[in-house]
Amino acid sequence: MTETEAQRQKEIQQAEELLFAGPQALGFVKGLFQGHFVSDWVMPYPRIAVGQQVELDKTLKELREFLGAKLDPVAIDRNADIPREVIDGLGRVGVLGMTAPAEYGGRGFTQMANCKVLEEIGRRCASTSVFVNAHHSIGIRALLLFGTHEQKQRWLPKLVTGEQLGAFALTEKEAGSDAANVQMTATPSADGSHFILTGEKRYITNAAIAQVLTVMARTPLPGKEGKTSITAFLVTPDMPGFEILDGRMPKMGIRGTATGRFAMRDVEVPKANILGPPGKGLKVALTVLDFGRTTFGACCTGAAKTCLELAVKHANTRKQFNKTLGNFHLVKEKIARIAGNAYAMEAMTTITASLIDRGLEDYMLETAMLKVFTTERLWECINDAFQIYGGSAYFVDLPLERMLRDARINQIGEGSNEVLTSFIALVGMRG
Repeated sequence: MTETEAQRQKEIQQAEELLFAGPQALGFVKGLFQGHFVSDWVMPYPRIAVGQQVELDKTLKELREFLGAKLDPVAIDRNADIPREVIDGLGRVGVLGMTAPAEYGGRGFTQMANCKVLEEIGRRCASTSVFVNAHHSIGIRALLLFGTHEQKQRWLPKLVTGEQLGAFALTEKEAGSDAANVQMTATPSADGSHFILTGEKRYITNAAIAQVLTVMARTPLPGKEGKTSITAFLVTPDMPGFEILDGRMPKMGIRGTATGRFAMRDVEVPKANILGPPGKGLKVALTVLDFGRTTFGACCTGAAKTCLELAVKHANTRKQFNKTLGNFHLVKEKIARIAGNAYAMEAMTTITASLIDRGLEDYMLETAMLKVFTTERLWECINDAFQIYGGSAYFVDLPLERMLRDARINQIGEGSNEVLTSFIALVGMRG
């Protein structure tokens, strides 16, 4: 192992230890690995508090009416753009600041309630659900969790309404699954008032439309010559030296999202824009991604329910051999599998979100499991629905071909399923 590799491994281990060093460090799933079932965390089945459920029901009603009137997934896919009218409408409904505290203009919803909102959007348009996830669940999540009161007062009021949009910038050419291999540098100025950021980021959702970006960069460790660590910074695109290299990278699916590349060429970022403790950016990144994977599961659950709705409708109306498709055993089997998957996905998402809401400190394994399970089950659901429709599903007048293209990224984004599966086993067995 080279010195650089050893340093990255140490950073990852330190981030894990820093994330969950409290009295509940065992975690629910880690307990299962060690033969302990802590039933209090999952039983009885979690429910949203009555008062918030009433507010959530009103929000979902308003959201459904808005989406039904203004959201056109076909046009979003065709034009590779989510209209500003849609973004503004989501802001008015409160979707873009669901979990932000009321004092900053947010709705103060729990993660469970937030997941119900993302599920509703995921039923209709993957591009829009990914946009919301990128803005709220990871884009401004670091600010919500690690920002100072002054930082929150400055940035959140416009972010929670959608007047400004957020993005989370971690990925680079050499830093994908290897999150600790960030190469973008942040060098302190001579007077210590700011840092000079240099490097490039790619595959960043909302990069070209965001006004506030959480950017990970490598900073020198004070008193340790040649040693570096990762620090999170709040960056705005109006800073001199910030350049969008590709605002909308053409891609297979979720075409409505603005996935882009940008460069920072000697960009001066004030020291006051450091997010969280200096040198602890990996902790910020891992925490944010855990939250993002939870709502990722909600988006997939919504899409799975759409698969079920489409499959049942077609099976009850399409006839072959003088019978509706629903009379054939293999079609019944596929519909049952879609229904079972959707049921399990919803339950797993709800329980995982409730662990966060109830204060479980260690939920890395739970969110990793949720992300792997829901993304793979959604792929199976879409394929089953596709087979029930047969050749007609392959054409663009039905939503299934778009859903298939949109869903493929789910097993790669926010941690590839292969890496997360290895992580689950390694961390679980390590205890």
